[in-house]
Amino acid sequence: MRDFITCLEFLTRVRFSKRTDWRDEDFSRSVPYFPLVGLVIGFLLAAINYSLFYIETPLFLRVTLLLLAEIIITGGLMYDGFMDTADGVFSARSRERMLEIMKDSHVGSNAVLAIIILLLLKIAAYLELSGETLTWVLLTMSVATRTFMVVFIVNFPYARKEGIGHMFTKYAKPFYTYIAFAVCAGIIAACGLQYLAVAGICFTVTLIIAQYLKTQLGGLTGDTYGALTECGNVIYLLTAVFLLR
Repeated sequence: MRDFITCLEFLTRVRFSKRTDWRDEDFSRSVPYFPLVGLVIGFLLAAINYSLFYIETPLFLRVTLLLLAEIIITGGLMYDGFMDTADGVFSARSRERMLEIMKDSHVGSNAVLAIIILLLLKIAAYLELSGETLTWVLLTMSVATRTFMVVFIVNFPYARKEGIGHMFTKYAKPFYTYIAFAVCAGIIAACGLQYLAVAGICFTVTLIIAQYLKTQLGGLTGDTYGALTECGNVIYLLTAVFLLR
């Protein structure tokens, strides 16, 4: 339970403790619980969407409130990594300079343009999916994309010698991937086999993006974990639009 709480408190704004003695081992042992944290996030978003749909909230208002709810639940952590990654990778600089730019707290034009496009794609997908379908998509999407993070943490080299993401990779075990995928597949299959197909396509495309980032940066970082999660969310949504609409 302690490892699950560690994972939950890092990936969301949900707090059960006031711990200050975090160790690398704590973060590494929490990695297999990523799908369950995704389930918590997905359940909250799905419940909010269902409630707003049930009370016949105007469509665009419902979509906007969903985006707001996501930011409140996660603290915008993945958005931050996405923007930092966009600034670095699209800077057309050397590998070392890209990593420096990603650590810079200033926001560049690449980050602004990238986040605008990301949000527009999310909004467009939300508007295209029916209220009931979107409820299940939000649940399964959150589980799937947090599970993919386990793959990136365990199976890709870390591009820096230190960093927040390094705390997860330092002691992570290869079998964490199998545990995470088994849990993810069970949850998504229970929601509907069609969502497994969506998740499979999403994972394939996201894995290609991860390989590209590895080529550019020499590995992945905490920021790229966030970027891959947000890219995965959009890819999952767009795939759902074309397969499930």
